[in-house]
Amino acid sequence: MRIRTATRGDLAAIYALERAAFGGHCYPDFFFRQALDLWPRYLLVAEDDEGALAGYGLGGTGATPDEGWILSLAVVASCRGRGFGKALLRQATGALEAGGCRAVRLTVAPDNPALGLYLSLGFVEERREDAYFGPGEPRLVLVRG
Repeated sequence: MRIRTATRGDLAAIYALERAAFGGHCYPDFFFRQALDLWPRYLLVAEDDEGALAGYGLGGTGATPDEGWILSLAVVASCRGRGFGKALLRQATGALEAGGCRAVRLTVAPDNPALGLYLSLGFVEERREDAYFGPGEPRLVLVRG
């Protein structure tokens, strides 16, 4: 496993994984290009032993410079359960903290299996929003730090 910062050459694969993982709630393709310009050190990819994309993580800064967000984290279905998500989350969170973020937040659906991963890495529930993306779309807002 290798974690590295993303390049422009990774954007098509990142977007394909985003669509596969999040369907109707995915970010548009151009967002990843803009994220690469805005937060280049916070857009990370994980590669498997053959160098293929196994996952990606995207962080960004919030309303204040000391507030970070994990905006997206996805792992290829065949690579889940092998530590890619944990490694990406650790590195993305570490990069945000090294960049001066005292608190790092993320949102997750209450029934998402990744919730256990987030809690195991020190995130705690800050609040619940029952209509985060609209009616019937609850999300937990988690914070670390």
